[in-house]
Amino acid sequence: MQLRGCLQRPVGVPGSGIRGRLMRLVFDERGVRPWARAVLFVALSVLILLAVAKVIDLVISFVPGLHERLHAAKHAVKSGADIPPWFLMINELMLLGCALLATWIMTRLEDRPLARIGLPRQRWVRELAAGCGIGFAMLGVLVAGLLALGFGRLEPATAGFLAGLRSGLAWAAAALLIGAFEEIFFRGYLFTIVREEYGFWTGTALVTALFMLGHGHNAGENPIGLLTTGVVSVFFCLAIRRTGALWWVIGCHAGWDWAESYFFGSADSGTHASGRLFTLLPQGNISFSGGTDGPEGSLLCLVVLLIAILALPALARGRPAAEELPAAAHPAGEP
Repeated sequence: MQLRGCLQRPVGVPGSGIRGRLMRLVFDERGVRPWARAVLFVALSVLILLAVAKVIDLVISFVPGLHERLHAAKHAVKSGADIPPWFLMINELMLLGCALLATWIMTRLEDRPLARIGLPRQRWVRELAAGCGIGFAMLGVLVAGLLALGFGRLEPATAGFLAGLRSGLAWAAAALLIGAFEEIFFRGYLFTIVREEYGFWTGTALVTALFMLGHGHNAGENPIGLLTTGVVSVFFCLAIRRTGALWWVIGCHAGWDWAESYFFGSADSGTHASGRLFTLLPQGNISFSGGTDGPEGSLLCLVVLLIAILALPALARGRPAAEELPAAAHPAGEP
């Protein structure tokens, strides 16, 4: 049996009986139903991650001192201490690899090109760079608002130019890996398959709920921060619909995280980056300063995000008409 495209092959379903009803839940005249493909993608990602984690645990056991360093870094994440960039780079590289492998498998099983799940080869460098600039600017506007209204204080943190440069490059790599993993996993294949069948807003609601759930366990998260996480997800989904790809949102996500963790050195859901350039200290009312959650836990963040959503046509370049999906492949509810 050829596996490529097997999820889109018609399956003979019995006309009656329990077996027929159960099969109709999973299959239709187009093959495996979209909801089942979405579940399969998530399950496949988890299984790959568990397998990779076992291999990594085995490797760690043969490297003297590595287990202790990883344990100390994990403790820093939970306790709110400074996190070294290498820890996030290793962690996010593993997660990104698992998400990419699961995505590649699912696109092969559907015989779907990667461009159709938001990873086209065209303009990726330009879109990535543009997104990075916008993400940095958005976080900069938010920090400027906090400082101007007295809800934050900025202090220098890094000693020495070379140390700051090395740390900045390391955190840039970490931020890019974080943005790539989260966008490809939540708003890549999963978002595409759901919105094609059930419409843009249903797909947005699903990935936003999962995105919020994934961030809900962070040690320093507060209710406002969780709400801003949801608004960020909606903003990114709208940006994907406008640009037709993931590159811009990956860059925007990375630019925001780099500015937050390294450049301004604020708290991020209770954690801090080691070797940061500045340190942003919250002051005053937690609802506005963000407290241990950092700027993302501030009501001002919601204002910045809502403005960004309204200004999205000016912030992100719309995809050319020639890159639109074929008529038969248009997502439900989208023109």
